[in-house]
Amino acid sequence: MQLISLQQINNFVSGSKIAIAGASRNEKSFSAEVAKHLARLNYKLWFIKPNFDKSEVTDNKVRSVLDLPQDVKHLLILTPATETESVISQAVGKGINHIWIQQKSETTAAIELAHQYKVNLIHHHCIFMFTNPTGMHKFHRNIKKWFGSIPK
Repeated sequence: MQLISLQQINNFVSGSKIAIAGASRNEKSFSAEVAKHLARLNYKLWFIKPNFDKSEVTDNKVRSVLDLPQDVKHLLILTPATETESVISQAVGKGINHIWIQQKSETTAAIELAHQYKVNLIHHHCIFMFTNPTGMHKFHRNIKKWFGSIPK
């Protein structure tokens, strides 16, 4: 596994606009919690779900990565792992150059595809750990720091 540097992570989280592929409508889901957390930190968010019906599609809700505004260059992937490679393929075609694949969405093929296109790829890490975590996530980050598993 390629090591991810803190600089790579900082390059991702320093963006002000993030598209989220796979955020759930279920407000109690992990992906919805991530979206709420990022919104509280004042990120401008776009939500990508292929099954949005026409009435749900708005300025910040789209059906495909290809429908994102051209200036959105950061993508957080929270999809089922079976969909991740396709999302990355669309993202690199769109010119998105910062991709974070959340744990459980990773596949070897998806990671290899992102590396092939030389994007700033973060994987095998939880975005909560690097975006001003609170509560349980702050505790988890402190444990990871104590054991030396936070990237340097």
